[in-house]
Amino acid sequence: MSNSSNNLPLNGIRIIDFSGYVAGPFCCMLLGDMGADVIKVESPTGEQWRHQDPFAPGVSQSFMALNRNKRSIVLDLKTEEGRDNAIKLLETADVMVSNFRPGVAERYGLDYKKLKDLFPRLIYTSNTAYGPSGTRSIQPGYDLVVQAFSGLLSSNPAPDGGVPKRYAGVALVDFTAGHYMLYGIMCALFQRYQTGEGQKVEASLLEAALGLQRQKMLTVEGAVELPVKEGNTIEQMARVSKHSNAFGARELYYRSYQTSDGFITVGCLNVPQRHIFLNLLEMEDPWHTNPDDIPATDEIDQARRQLSLTAEARFLKRSTQEWVELFEAQGVPNAPLQMLEQVMKDPQVVDSNFLYEYDYPGYGKVQSVGTGVRVGEGGQVRRPPPRLGEHTDEILQEIAIKSTENVTKSYIASETNLAGEIR
Repeated sequence: MSNSSNNLPLNGIRIIDFSGYVAGPFCCMLLGDMGADVIKVESPTGEQWRHQDPFAPGVSQSFMALNRNKRSIVLDLKTEEGRDNAIKLLETADVMVSNFRPGVAERYGLDYKKLKDLFPRLIYTSNTAYGPSGTRSIQPGYDLVVQAFSGLLSSNPAPDGGVPKRYAGVALVDFTAGHYMLYGIMCALFQRYQTGEGQKVEASLLEAALGLQRQKMLTVEGAVELPVKEGNTIEQMARVSKHSNAFGARELYYRSYQTSDGFITVGCLNVPQRHIFLNLLEMEDPWHTNPDDIPATDEIDQARRQLSLTAEARFLKRSTQEWVELFEAQGVPNAPLQMLEQVMKDPQVVDSNFLYEYDYPGYGKVQSVGTGVRVGEGGQVRRPPPRLGEHTDEILQEIAIKSTENVTKSYIASETNLAGEIR
């Protein structure tokens, strides 16, 4: 772990992070990975994610995964002193990031209109659930809730047509929104380099969820229209589930199969790859040139379902590794299904330096997912996730403010005390 950001592309850029939960902290962490000085502003009780299934007071797996390369300062924005210090802190900033609900920033005196007048070069970045305007703009929302509203959840129907499950099982919308925020910030920084002026960057979970569905959410007048579904939502989801089940029952070339000792996933998105697939499994498929085509008759539908069953039976005759070697030898995309503990030790992941390692006081070595992109030699971990208010005095001194904040230190424990909190 290095404390220097001199050789990183965002060295000299200061980010003030007022955000919580996933999207904003994730965005700011990526900026920090690339050398930005990220100051995380927290309330006296700490950011919400610190307390989500903590393994020690104020330290959770979720918080650690999203908050490396940051300093923490405690400011109580409900007090005049806290708000004044926030303004003085923003005077030193290049970028501000927040996920305040509409109306909250105005109440704290941290709205774009005010800050634009005070700091014309500031890039003001906000992330909301549904966007800055519209009938739902004042409503709160999390990843799962927006998945439902955006239609993303309906793309993952339950096999029985009942209640759909969260898409992908991870905070897909949150992380996508974080990347959009990062994209907007970098564009705004480049434009400021040209014009000398900052601007507002707005992202939302809803727009991120729509962006994930851009291939489906496209109409062409006179050529491509979204189908109109009849009935209530329960009836529509039952039909979506039935269609999904039928498609899955016919799927041959882009799916997972059980082997004699595990699972393998294959991806054959063109005709030559499908030829190889069929040859390796000693099968014939007269529909392989357009496997997504809806069967014209029930007889064709049943024949294609039988092909899928035949393939499933043949995959069971070999081990996962045997199938991997056969497909790799022919250049067909495939991979064994791995559990997370296997992935973190896989040579492809380890040798590619896709994981960052650093020491966390009181615990030892931490492994976490890296930045996800390389610029030059890539990002680095200069700081572990901060204790609550760990850098308050340091930061206030930097901006020439006497530390009179009532800083909460209950989570800033000694290494001995922290070690005793391990579950």
